[in-house]
Amino acid sequence: MSTPDPLLMNAVQAFRAGDVLGAEAACRALLEIDPRNGQARHIQALIAIHTSRDDEALELLNLAMEADPNDPSFPNTLGSLMFQTHRFAEAEKAFRRAAAINGRLAEVHGNLGNTLKALGRLDEAVESYRQALELRPNAPEMHHFLGTTLRALGRLDEAVESFRGALAAAPEYLEARHALAEVLNALGRMAEAETLYREVLKDAPRFVPAHVGLSHVLQSQDRAGEAVAVIEEAHGLVPDHPMVRFTRKLIYSNTVPGWHLPMINDTERNAAYRAAVERAVTPDSLVLEIGTGSGLVAMMAARAGAKRVVTCEVNPVLATVAAETVARNGYQDRVSVVPKLSTLLTVGPDGDLPEKADVFVSELINVGMLAPRMLAVLQHARTHLVKPGGAIIPRASTVFGMLVETPELARVNPVQEVDGFDLSAFDVFRSPGYLQIDLAADEHTPLSDAFDALQFDFTHNMPEEAERTLTVTATAAGTCHGIAFWFDLQMDDAVVYHSGSRSRSNHWKQAMTVFDHPIAVKPGDTVTVTARYDTNQIAFSVA
Repeated sequence: MSTPDPLLMNAVQAFRAGDVLGAEAACRALLEIDPRNGQARHIQALIAIHTSRDDEALELLNLAMEADPNDPSFPNTLGSLMFQTHRFAEAEKAFRRAAAINGRLAEVHGNLGNTLKALGRLDEAVESYRQALELRPNAPEMHHFLGTTLRALGRLDEAVESFRGALAAAPEYLEARHALAEVLNALGRMAEAETLYREVLKDAPRFVPAHVGLSHVLQSQDRAGEAVAVIEEAHGLVPDHPMVRFTRKLIYSNTVPGWHLPMINDTERNAAYRAAVERAVTPDSLVLEIGTGSGLVAMMAARAGAKRVVTCEVNPVLATVAAETVARNGYQDRVSVVPKLSTLLTVGPDGDLPEKADVFVSELINVGMLAPRMLAVLQHARTHLVKPGGAIIPRASTVFGMLVETPELARVNPVQEVDGFDLSAFDVFRSPGYLQIDLAADEHTPLSDAFDALQFDFTHNMPEEAERTLTVTATAAGTCHGIAFWFDLQMDDAVVYHSGSRSRSNHWKQAMTVFDHPIAVKPGDTVTVTARYDTNQIAFSVA
């Protein structure tokens, strides 16, 4: 029996108006006339999803698809339900079923793209978004989804075009304007990025990521005073925002990169890089290094027999001194120091690199392992500057943590009262996010065994942020002031560098996240720890 159109329209209109009871009543009336009415079951499923009855919605959608297997909206809704509940493999299957029924629905291809992205299959996601845009060229959200996926793949120039497409279709699209600014920032197109960040802040003065991005751009242009002013404005608006607090401390603390001298005197670090480079380099190797610093690792590669070494350094002073150091050691004929961001390096006969590199070496990490925007820089290099299958040094990292009691360090982290005086304003000069701890020298009491916190694979694309929730068992009684953490760098299949080393020459030492409020523990107590990372840093927190 055919469904009376007025009843169906009543159900649709009631649901769209938020009248759940009216929509449900209309659906029941439809089903009394036609018990197998797929549209009625579909609307009931949408009502169930809206009221958080996911299991019921799933059952209703299956009934709808059984009643009418040729309606693509039913599997599309099923896919959306599976996506929302993080059942991504089932979501993919449902969206592909919808596309097979009707391949001309742009939203189905877009939904499939979002699912493939969630599954980590970014190249396939790109193709799905492009199919959606072929069907609906002026869909700003599809341009934006495509742009964010291209950015995650390190295809930054293409991402720029996608974000521009989103803004052409929707000039007020705030997220697309900010995303475009972020990509231009990564590409070193600072003036354009600055303009866009300022436009975002004009329309959304409290949009914290734009404050952070603008401050980074200004600092990158040696406009430290302006960078401080921008982040101070953000701090005045949202003083407790973690990204603002981190960036504010970063700008203040990075006035002088004083870690270069202890780094080049780190014998264990040097030995690990030397061993890995010597294992990877052949007489035909073209080596790319990101982060010249002193030029030491670049010269190691040349000494190991590399045909040519290209090393880049964004700090012009460091680049100049590194080039001088290379010449002093007689390697200027094989080592080129390029004073550029790695994302601006060109490849070709007249480029910075004659061709893509055979060996890629980087040392972008800091005491807490993950430096700001490090993963994005590595992904860009793998995509654009390194041959498929090229050696990547280091190739992976494991971060370990441990509950610790550190009364002396906790006394001034954060800086508060000292000798009866309020010195909290001085806390702005403290290292952001976490502090350096020397477990070989600084007074501390381990309150747990070491635990595996986070894993990083530098040979593949990784999400820009992620977290793990861990249950850590205390092994001793004490006051837990925070979590000490360190990392292993897997240089290659055989060589591992341990930042947990207690050697005095280990310049990284270890890192520590200090809790805002210490917690008392005794043996056998369990502590719920969240280990997370984002584009700036690794951080730990407790429930």
